[in-house]
Amino acid sequence: MIDIPEFVDDYYRRFIQVLSSFDREPLVPIAHLLQELATGEGTLWIAGNGGSAAISNHTVCDVTKGTHVEGQPVIRSSSLASNVPMMTALANDLDYEDIFLEQLRYHMRPGDALLVVSSSGNSPNVVRACRFARDQGIPTVAFVGFDGGELLGLADHVVWIPIDNYGMVEDAHQSLVHVLTQYLRQLFQEQSQGRGER
Repeated sequence: MIDIPEFVDDYYRRFIQVLSSFDREPLVPIAHLLQELATGEGTLWIAGNGGSAAISNHTVCDVTKGTHVEGQPVIRSSSLASNVPMMTALANDLDYEDIFLEQLRYHMRPGDALLVVSSSGNSPNVVRACRFARDQGIPTVAFVGFDGGELLGLADHVVWIPIDNYGMVEDAHQSLVHVLTQYLRQLFQEQSQGRGER
């Protein structure tokens, strides 16, 4: 029988190890990109499947409400995984692999950006969405795990959590959203206070 405390210790030991060692450098241009969306009034579109769909929906709350400071520009964001009638209509009438790409065709505009979240980095619908956005000149960001998959070499900015455990990858991806949005909120607060001191 598996010993629960030992299992918990092993999970968190591995998780802490990967959190301590992943490459943080891509977070710099990603944070700058989110700042540009706020000042340029673009929209961050977000897509993912399964647990990554939940992260996509959660990200909207944190990116828009979580970073908002009174008197500062708002980062507009929308999850392509949140509209179930739209997704099922597109999957039924076209193909499941097109559920995100088609929504980008409908809504994406110059000045927007795309974040795709995929543990494997190979989910066909997020890969198609990423490729479409890049072809349109839209900046792309990918949060991936495992070996990075196709998105590792496709997106403009990639944060790669190199571990082969879906739960740990998703834990890390959600924490990346929290880190970025809390950083931006603090930055916007400092900018707001700086304006008030003039």
